[in-house]
Amino acid sequence: VLTHRPEFQSRWSRHGHTTALNLAKLTRAQSSAIVSKLAGGKALPAELLGQILAKTDGVPLFVEELTKTVLESVESRESKESPHRTPLQLAIPATLQDALMARLDRLGAAKEIAQMGAAIGREFSYELLAAVTPTPKPDLDRALEQLTDSGLAFRRGVPPEATYTFKHALVQDAAYDSLLKSRRHELHATIARILTADFSQTTATEPELLAHHLTAAGQAAAAIPFWQRAGELALTRLALKEAIVHLNQGMALLGTLPPSPERDGTELDLRTRLGTAWMALKGWGAPEVWTSLHPALGLAKSLGRREALLPIYYGLWVSVLVQGRIVESLNWVNDMLATAEASGDSDLLIVAHWVACTTHFHRGDLTQSCAHGDRVLALYDEEQHRHLADIMNADPKTTVGIFISSGTWMLGYPDRAVQVSEASVAHARWRGHPFDLGFALTAGTMFWDFRCEHEQMLARGEEAERLGRAHSLPFISEGLAQIYKGLAWLRAGRLAEGIPQLRGALETFNAHGNEIVMPYWRAVLAEGLALSGDSAGGLRLIEDSLTQIARPGWEERSHLAEVLRLKGWMLMQESQKSNGKSQKSKIETDPRPLTPDPQAEAEACFLKAIEVAQEQHAKSWELRASTSLARLWQQQGKRADAHKLLSEVYHWFTEGFDTKDLQEAQTLLEELRQQ
Repeated sequence: VLTHRPEFQSRWSRHGHTTALNLAKLTRAQSSAIVSKLAGGKALPAELLGQILAKTDGVPLFVEELTKTVLESVESRESKESPHRTPLQLAIPATLQDALMARLDRLGAAKEIAQMGAAIGREFSYELLAAVTPTPKPDLDRALEQLTDSGLAFRRGVPPEATYTFKHALVQDAAYDSLLKSRRHELHATIARILTADFSQTTATEPELLAHHLTAAGQAAAAIPFWQRAGELALTRLALKEAIVHLNQGMALLGTLPPSPERDGTELDLRTRLGTAWMALKGWGAPEVWTSLHPALGLAKSLGRREALLPIYYGLWVSVLVQGRIVESLNWVNDMLATAEASGDSDLLIVAHWVACTTHFHRGDLTQSCAHGDRVLALYDEEQHRHLADIMNADPKTTVGIFISSGTWMLGYPDRAVQVSEASVAHARWRGHPFDLGFALTAGTMFWDFRCEHEQMLARGEEAERLGRAHSLPFISEGLAQIYKGLAWLRAGRLAEGIPQLRGALETFNAHGNEIVMPYWRAVLAEGLALSGDSAGGLRLIEDSLTQIARPGWEERSHLAEVLRLKGWMLMQESQKSNGKSQKSKIETDPRPLTPDPQAEAEACFLKAIEVAQEQHAKSWELRASTSLARLWQQQGKRADAHKLLSEVYHWFTEGFDTKDLQEAQTLLEELRQQ
C-alpha cells in the first residue's frame, strides 16, 4: 500500500494486479471529528470551529496543525493577563506554513534547536546535533523533549543514541526557512566541518550528506568531489536515478568555478560516469548518453587522460550503433582499435575487439564478427577484466558470446550456437552484474528465435523482466524483455496477444532513439500480421525494414536475407488470395496481363535472399530461403529444380537436424523425391 500526491506517475499502474484509489478531501464531519479529538472532547465555539474548517478545506495535516495552533494560542491567552479576550478574537493563520511557523514560535528556546535540526535534515541524530550546537546538554535535552512533546518531531531510541524525525517535510521547511541566509551558511559550514572531523564513517558511506552541507555553505570546490563520490557509490548499487542526481549536482557546481585543468579533469570524470548511468537507465540510444560523453572526448584528449578514453569511446560508439547507423559506427570501431594498439592499453584493446565483433555482426560480416569475438575470448581474464562491466554495464565475454552464438547459428551451426549461448549466460550469472545478465537473457535469446524454440525465449525474457524490475532497470524490464515476450507469443501462435505486445514494445524501444535490430523485429511483426490475414499491412512493414537497411551509413544487413524471404512469402500469400474467383474475373474482363506478378516478385525476393545469404556465408538463412523458393517451384511444377536447389544446401549441414528449419527442409525434399 502506497500513498502519493496526484502528480506522481507510477510505472506499475497499468498492471492488472494494482488498483488506484483516489482519496477525497475530508468532509466537514470528518474534519470536525479531528478537531474534537485534538481538543480532548472540549467543544470549541461554533464560529471558531467554522473558521478552522473553512481554512483547512479538508486537508488532514492542515486540520491537525491549525487546530493545535489555535489550542496553543487559547492556552497561552488564558495564562496571561487578558482573561476576557475570547477565542474568536485570535489571529488564525491563513496557510499551513503560517500555522507551522506559529507553533514553532511558541517553542521558545527550543525553536533554535528545531532550526539546527532542520539544517541537518528531515532526520537528525542526537549525537550530531549535540556536536553542532553550543547549548549545554541539560538545556538541549529539555528543548528536544519540548519539540517532541509538541508533536512537531518524533524520537526513536534514547539519547545519546536517539534519532529525531520531523513529523512532515513541511515542518522541516518551516523551521529552516525561518533562518537568516547568513545563519544557514554558518550552520551548514559547521555541520560539514563536524561531519569531516568526527563522522568519517558516515561521510564514507553517505558522501552526498557532506556534499549537501558543503554546497549549502557555499563551498562549491569542496562539495564537488563528494557529489562525484556519491554518484559513483550509487552507480555501484545501480541506483541510477540517484546517481544521475548526484553527478548533475556536481556538474551544476562546476559552472561556478573558474577555468583550470583541474576543473576540466573533474568535468571529464563527472561526464564519463553520467554516460554510464544514462546508458543503464534509458538505454544506449538516449540523447543524454551523447550529450554527456561527446564533450568528454575532447577533454580527455586535451588533458592527455588516456585511461578515460575507454568508457567514452564505448559510449559514443554504442550511441551511434543503436540508432541504426551501423556503417557509421565502424569509424568509432577503427578509432578504438588504432588507439588501443598504439597505446598498448589491454582494457581498451579487449573492448575494441568487442565492439568490432558487434558492429561487424550487424553489418552482416559474420566471419569477421566471430573472429573479433574469438579474439576477445582469448584476451579475457575473469579477474583482470571483471571491472569492465562496472564501467560499461556489460561484460565483454558475455556480450561477444551473444553475438557469436547468433552468428554461429547464421553460419550454419545450430547446435554449436546453443553451447556458446549457454556459456555466455553462465558467465553473466557468475559475473553477477544485473544489467549484464539482463542483456544476456534478452539479446542473448535471439538465436532461440532463429531456432524456433519460443519456450526458451519466453522463459528467459520473463526472467529478465523480473530481474529488471528488482533492480530498477526499466530498459531491461520494460524495454528488451517486452520485445522478446512479444516475439515468443507470436512464435507460439498467440497472434491476438503477440501482435499488440510486440507492436507496443517496439514503439517504446524506438521512442528512446533505438533503431538497431528494428528491421528484423519489424519483419517478425509483419509475419504475424500476415498470419492473422493482413498481408498488405505486413508488406508495408517489410518495406519499412528494407528502406532502413538500404539507408546510406546504416546498412544493417545481418537479417536482410530473412527480411527478403519474408517479403517473398507474403507476396505468395497475396498471390494465393488473388487466385480463384477475383483473379479469374479480372482475367475474363481484362485480357491484359496482371502487373506486377506476385509470384514472379516472390521468386525474385527468394533468389535475392539466397544471394545475400551466400555472400554472408549464412547457411541457415540460405536454407530457409531455399526452402521457400523450392516450395514455390514445387507449386509451379519445377520439382527437379526445387530438389536440386534445396538438396545442395541441406546436405551441407552437419548438425541441428532436430531443428525446425532442417526438419521442414527434409520433409520437403522427401515430397519432391516422391512426386
